[in-house]
Amino acid sequence: MNEENWNQADDQGGSEFSQNRNYEGTEQSQEPVKDSTIWQAGSVDEGPQPMPSSDNMYRFQNVRPEEPAEKKSREKKSGGMKKTIVAAVVFGVVAALCFFALVKITGVWGPEKSGGGSIGNVEPFKTDNGVTAVSGGAAGPGDVSSIVEAVMPSIVSITETSTATSYFGQSYPTEGAGSGFIVKEDNNELLIVTNNHVVAGADSITVTFIDNTTAKATVKGTDPTADLAVISVKVGDLKKETKGHIKVASLGHSEDVKVGQMAIAIGNALGYGQSVTVGYISAKDRQVEVGDGNSSGSNTMVLLQTDAAINPGNSGGALLDVNGNVIGINSVKYADTKVEGIGYAIPMSDAIPIINELMNREVLKDEEKGYLGITGRTISDEVSEAYGFPTGVYISEVSESGAAKSAGIKQGDVITKINGSKVTSIEQVQNKVNNTKAGTEITVTIARSQEGEYKEQDVKVVLKSSETLDELDDGTQNGGNGSNNGGNPFGYGNDSYGGDQIVPW
Repeated sequence: MNEENWNQADDQGGSEFSQNRNYEGTEQSQEPVKDSTIWQAGSVDEGPQPMPSSDNMYRFQNVRPEEPAEKKSREKKSGGMKKTIVAAVVFGVVAALCFFALVKITGVWGPEKSGGGSIGNVEPFKTDNGVTAVSGGAAGPGDVSSIVEAVMPSIVSITETSTATSYFGQSYPTEGAGSGFIVKEDNNELLIVTNNHVVAGADSITVTFIDNTTAKATVKGTDPTADLAVISVKVGDLKKETKGHIKVASLGHSEDVKVGQMAIAIGNALGYGQSVTVGYISAKDRQVEVGDGNSSGSNTMVLLQTDAAINPGNSGGALLDVNGNVIGINSVKYADTKVEGIGYAIPMSDAIPIINELMNREVLKDEEKGYLGITGRTISDEVSEAYGFPTGVYISEVSESGAAKSAGIKQGDVITKINGSKVTSIEQVQNKVNNTKAGTEITVTIARSQEGEYKEQDVKVVLKSSETLDELDDGTQNGGNGSNNGGNPFGYGNDSYGGDQIVPW
């Protein structure tokens, strides 16, 4: 509205705008309000001047009201904007200082930059005495991507090549795939756990890390009965960038696991590379009969059951809880057209003592290997149940000059543990003993019959060389059933229950 229109509205005395701008006066008020003022055009510098209207009422004459109001508004806005900017800067500085203080106190930070040249841990557990475990069981969210992202640097793919023989006697190369996970960086070695059946009989082993770089590996130690193996990669063979990418896995106590809690399986399924499947712990302490990779045939293992998909190539991979701890080693799957979603993993708590032993094994020459100086045979679960013997290895004969005789071990004793690790077959005992250097002291747990009851006791044994085996029967006479030396207390031959007698050890 221009100046003419506003004056017209004032003259009419009935305009809505004039009524709304009535400062103090009313029809009953005839006295002027001294403080009522207007702003006249061109008189901004002169200050406010009262102007009575025709009806003796003081009103604002809207000559130029917009200019000073707009200017005042701009001044207010300008001052407010400055205050806002200053407040924002101060807030940002304070927030940054608080963030860096929190990082310093808690040690929380993002992943290390690649190329740092050092191998990290998924969770700190590194010790000088072997691998350890942290508490496992917990309930968790449905989205496991953050868990997988944190753990994946500790998972590896394993490719093995071996030589097979055709039906016609021709040799040809074969290739197999498996999985594993890093458990320790020891001196100049990177130690990786997998299944024994993944690397058994391999001519060469190649490990692929998270950044797709590869390195050659050698077998550090194996336990066919437990289906465990530790392979070694030289740290010097790794690129600096690879060291910055990979991590050491965190191992959990499988005793803490509860049926129904979430489980995450990671592995090199079908050799395609790492993949993730999710399920639940379906059962604990399942007794499963599996092949042990030896001529003795099958072996009963106590395993975790899960419905997380475990496929060929997953063997040796990690079964995780929702905290990212390895609670099991994926091993076997029940394959049948009538069965779906039944896979098995070796419990981590059972595997750790064996892993610690395998990590410390040396590659020995034949003349360096240690021997107990005995012959024996496996007491299977069936024999144990039928005859009341403890599960383990029955000692058929003891060499007079052997290590076992010197330690007080007798014919008829049953070996149940070596260095605290349970043994269930003669091949398992032989593997542990022969991979230890002669002259080394080991602890052998035996069960001895006393008044009709078997009682366990620990015996310290200093291993001797193979020269002490000369006087022992190698089991080839009399069908190998030990009839001449009292080595067969069961009354059956070698073919029964798979209780084969083997060469002295």
